[in-house]
Amino acid sequence: MQLELHKNKKLSQYTTLKIGGVADYLVEVVTEDDLSEALQFAAEKTTTPPLILGGGSNVLCNDEGYSGLVIINKISGYDVVEVHNDVVLVRVGAGEVFDDIIQKTIDDGFWGLENLSAIPGSIGATPIQNVGAYGVEIDSLIHEVHATHIETLEKKVFTAEDCHFKYRDSFFKTSEGNNWCVTSVTYKLSSVPAPILNYKDLLPLKTKSNLTQQAIRTHVVAVRSKKFPDWHTVGTAGSFFKNPIISKELHEQLIKKYTEFPGFALDEVSIKISLGWVLDKICGLRGYESGNVRLFENQALVLVTKQGATAEEVEAFAEEIKKIVKEKTNIEIEREVLSV
Repeated sequence: MQLELHKNKKLSQYTTLKIGGVADYLVEVVTEDDLSEALQFAAEKTTTPPLILGGGSNVLCNDEGYSGLVIINKISGYDVVEVHNDVVLVRVGAGEVFDDIIQKTIDDGFWGLENLSAIPGSIGATPIQNVGAYGVEIDSLIHEVHATHIETLEKKVFTAEDCHFKYRDSFFKTSEGNNWCVTSVTYKLSSVPAPILNYKDLLPLKTKSNLTQQAIRTHVVAVRSKKFPDWHTVGTAGSFFKNPIISKELHEQLIKKYTEFPGFALDEVSIKISLGWVLDKICGLRGYESGNVRLFENQALVLVTKQGATAEEVEAFAEEIKKIVKEKTNIEIEREVLSV
C-alpha cells in the first residue's frame, strides 16, 4: 500500500464529539485514486467493511473503536464546471471543509450557500445528511453527486433525483446507499443576487439595501455563535436531534395543551415543529446535564460533551431525552447523529 497507513489510531480525534475508541487501521485519502487503493486494501486485508469519515461532525463513534479500516475522506478540489446564463455549476471535492467552500463561493461572487455558513463538516456529508439551515436545504442546490462503490469500485454520478432527498435524509443513508462513498458534489449556484431571508433570524436583513452574500454570511455566523458552541473547542455535533414532523391532529392536540406551541405546515396533513422549543419550554431541559453530557444552555437541540465523555454516556443521555419528550408530548423524536 503506497498510502500512509496508521495502526491503532484513536477515533476521538477525528470527530467533533471528541469520542471514539481505537481503529485497527486508519488512512487519509486526498484523491479518488487514493480512495480506490484504500478500498482495495480493506477488501484484501480486513473482514469488515471500511468506515468512511469526513469531518466527523455527524457521527458518534463507539467506545470499542473499529475493527477494520477507517478511511478519512479528504478528497480535494474546486472547479467551476459550467456557466449558463445566471446558473453556475461548481464541483467540489468531498473532503473539502464545507464552511471554507461557502466562503470561496462568496469570494467568487456566487449566491446560494451563504445561509448555510458555520455548519461543521465536509462537503461529502452535505448530500448524505441533506443539511439545511435558515430557510435553505442543500437538496435545492445540488446538481449531482459523484461517488465510488466501496466493494466494486464502480464510479457513478447521481442526479439530485437519484439521491431521494428527504428532511435530513437521503439515499446515502439507506443500506444500499451506505455502499457508496461520495467523492465530489456539484452545486447549482447563481451569479446574480438571490437572497433567501424568510427565516425569522434573517428578517432584519430585508431592510438592508445592496445586500451581499458576505453580509448574509456574517449575520448567520453571528446568529449561530449565540446558539451553538464552538465545535473546535468543545465536544458537539451541532443539532443532535431532528426537528420532528408530526400530524396535524397531534399538533392541534398539543396547541390545546400548550397554547403557544409553534408549528410550520409542510402540507395539509404534516406539521414541522421546533424541537428546541419543546425541549426548552415544555420539558425544561435547556442546559440539562447528566454526567459528562448536557444540552447546550443557549440551544436545547444541541448536545455537548465534556472531556472524558463516552459513547455509552451519550447513548444513554439521548434515550433519556427521547423518553421525556415522548411522555410530555407523545412525539417520537429521531437523532440526526449516526452511531458507528
